[in-house]
Amino acid sequence: MSEAAPHPETTTGDEAAFDAWLAAANSALHDTVEAAIDLDAGRAQIFATSVSAETVPLVEEDTEQWTHLEAVLREAADSIAHWVALTGPHTLYQQLTKALSTTRTMTVVGRALLPNDLSGPWGLAADFLTQSHLALTQLRGGLAHRTIERHEALALHAHAYGSVATFQAALQHTLATTPPRSKAHMVMSRLLATTEMLLLLLQWNRNSIEHFFNDSGSTANVPSATHR
Repeated sequence: MSEAAPHPETTTGDEAAFDAWLAAANSALHDTVEAAIDLDAGRAQIFATSVSAETVPLVEEDTEQWTHLEAVLREAADSIAHWVALTGPHTLYQQLTKALSTTRTMTVVGRALLPNDLSGPWGLAADFLTQSHLALTQLRGGLAHRTIERHEALALHAHAYGSVATFQAALQHTLATTPPRSKAHMVMSRLLATTEMLLLLLQWNRNSIEHFFNDSGSTANVPSATHR
């Protein structure tokens, strides 16, 4: 005798229960993976090595060691050679990409490495980095897809540059009230050094925009996203 077919309601109920269990298991797996992988922490760790690679001196006799640490912090993370390679007008897309990655990294670094008591001032300053990042994103997309004209490109660039300059001023104000031997002071000093390079990069970027637009303001000479 053949087995009786399962009752339709029982089958439907079992399938629904199994689907619910599967969805819960899948959700738990995603939560576990997300908790184990922190992309922002990875970005910050690259920067943190230059900040914490040496012990901060605690006594006045260690000033020579401190001077060496300052030199390391100035030179380690943002070698000038990596930036100078982007000075040419034909590197417009690469300039924008570098500027975007830099604003993103600076935002993550400040959030990850500065102490909680600076979260307020940092959040206000970082808002200007976010504004700059958004303007640069629109600028790069518009140029890559040839959807903006010269005056629009220059307006977006001016907004990005102004936001970075305002961020610099806000960070300098906070730095002035921070103990000079603290880790927060070191982190902000490195961020300010990077900000100076970012502003210089944006100056080169404006020259590149001028170069690629012709006198009529058309986008005929703007490089595509694949331009190298």
